[in-house]
Amino acid sequence: MIIDPIDLKILRHLESQGYAPINDIISKFHISRDEIFLRIRNFEEQGLISRYGIKLFIPAITGGKWYRGCAFVDADVEPDVSKVYPLTEEMIVNVTLPSGILPSYSYFFYSRDLKYSYRLLNKTPGVKYVEVYKIAEHNIQIPHELSREEWQLIYQFVQSKINFARIHEIIDNPSSETDVRLARLILSRNNQHGIFSIFPSINWGLVKNFAHIHLGITTRMRPNELKRFLKHHKIPADIFNKFKKKYLQLEFDLWGFSDMNRIIDLIKKERRITIHCISIANRNEICDDWFKNFIKEKAR
Repeated sequence: MIIDPIDLKILRHLESQGYAPINDIISKFHISRDEIFLRIRNFEEQGLISRYGIKLFIPAITGGKWYRGCAFVDADVEPDVSKVYPLTEEMIVNVTLPSGILPSYSYFFYSRDLKYSYRLLNKTPGVKYVEVYKIAEHNIQIPHELSREEWQLIYQFVQSKINFARIHEIIDNPSSETDVRLARLILSRNNQHGIFSIFPSINWGLVKNFAHIHLGITTRMRPNELKRFLKHHKIPADIFNKFKKKYLQLEFDLWGFSDMNRIIDLIKKERRITIHCISIANRNEICDDWFKNFIKEKAR
């Protein structure tokens, strides 16, 4: 599949925010409503958006203190983390060459104790190395208690066919009382009282003319020197923390192999930088099987 920069902007918007009101996308990217629907329907039909998954805002349901964490994992085979640690909400899969230097998987999850989560993830079959970081902290004094009828409403929704057009109908143009009630439960920028959100699973490996990559490097440059080097050579990279306390990560988007060759060639010519690994984003997947089982129990 071939995409263009507007496609990428829409995908990134959905990836980071879940569903976004059509008017927000129109004002941000200056394209028509019909074009937005056409592009997203094309993503769905081509399998670039493989499905839409549900993220439950656990802190609002249970109350108390919670952390949202991220685990960077080095593994030879895909670990079944979501079964070992059921509060996992999203997984990112990377292709790393060679393996063992940068994370091959990343997981986002909720936890009451990040140290316990680290120990549990580190014991997961297939995991060779893991680093855990705190993304956010929540302390909900009064949990949001849903009625059995509301849980049944959510359960019926997750069992139905979900696409962008249907999500838009529920949130922005509800056609029934059921849709209105469901919209009140969906967490969004305009509804902070919701308890779940809807995000796409994206199969980046289908895209032929674009790749999001990380380069694992070591360097004798100081941070400001590295930033100046990247800026001077017009390399639009973000600099991430070291993985395994050794490999600094340069993250950027590439449009075609000529772009990749240019950037790698420029970096290789700098004697104070050594490239050890390239990591290419393959797919991100919403892990909601545990959530479906959770709401099934609640809906009984």
